[in-house]
Amino acid sequence: MSSYLWPRPLRPGGVIGICSPAGAAPAGEVERGAAALRRRGYTVIVAPNATATHPECNYLAGTEVQRLADLNELIHNPEIDCILTARGGYGSGKLLDGIDYAAFRTDPKTLVGYSDITALNLALAAHGVISYSGIMATSGDGFGENTLDPFSEASFFQAVRQENFVFAQPDDAPLTVHRGGTSVAGRLVPVCLSLLESLASTKYVPDLTGALLLIEDVTEELYAVDRALTQLRLSGVLGKLNGLLIGSFNGWKDERDEILAQHVPRLALELTPESVAVVSGFVYGHIPRRFTLPMGAQATVDCDTGQLFIARP
Repeated sequence: MSSYLWPRPLRPGGVIGICSPAGAAPAGEVERGAAALRRRGYTVIVAPNATATHPECNYLAGTEVQRLADLNELIHNPEIDCILTARGGYGSGKLLDGIDYAAFRTDPKTLVGYSDITALNLALAAHGVISYSGIMATSGDGFGENTLDPFSEASFFQAVRQENFVFAQPDDAPLTVHRGGTSVAGRLVPVCLSLLESLASTKYVPDLTGALLLIEDVTEELYAVDRALTQLRLSGVLGKLNGLLIGSFNGWKDERDEILAQHVPRLALELTPESVAVVSGFVYGHIPRRFTLPMGAQATVDCDTGQLFIARP
């Protein structure tokens, strides 16, 4: 897709719709997230099945029919400025063949989520619409939790309001260039790696030629990261990139986190050709302090300053 549509910015006092395309949210979390956004001056509409649980699969927020109906209803509602997903988990990929992409392109609106929501981000990008990989309404240190980090909240609103297109790494989080020069440019594709792996070679992944692929994941052993990157190499994805950017690989809270931090860059160097820049240290992933970033936007990374410049719509 050579031309991408930007969603309209989230206006002050705008309307946010919350839905649960993937996992079931714990009791009360959706309501806490909605209340937190209302305190910030937004009108919030909670989709009918946002707090549902699948009758047979308790890892899903309602049936596929319910979850898809909620998502498409928010897509079709002209009053909605932003679709904010409640949480990740699992299940977004099961909805991809039922989303009304034509309606989304006719009235592109902000959609935000990460982790399992990467499936929706990728599918929208494959249909030429930019969405956002970022904090959610409930889990993952989102709006409904007292662990919401000020940097993460500021990055979320910076992204969805489209008021500032320069995203800066925190001063205490410098980037590390493993290969490449002082800058690298391309179409930014921030993903949870295991979700990209699950959709590779399907029509729900955009063309990654010349892309800046920013990867992260949580509670994945090193061998699983190796397997995912090897699959992307064998399918020809990694060889097309301008840059492979590395966010956080974590979640174990033991020596495995240190092993991942050391060896994921090594794997990236081993599995990509010399023409692909490899840069690590991005504050992106399943971490409290994280960027919200547009999926599919043209971007340039200044590796010296740690600034990520997004081309304006």
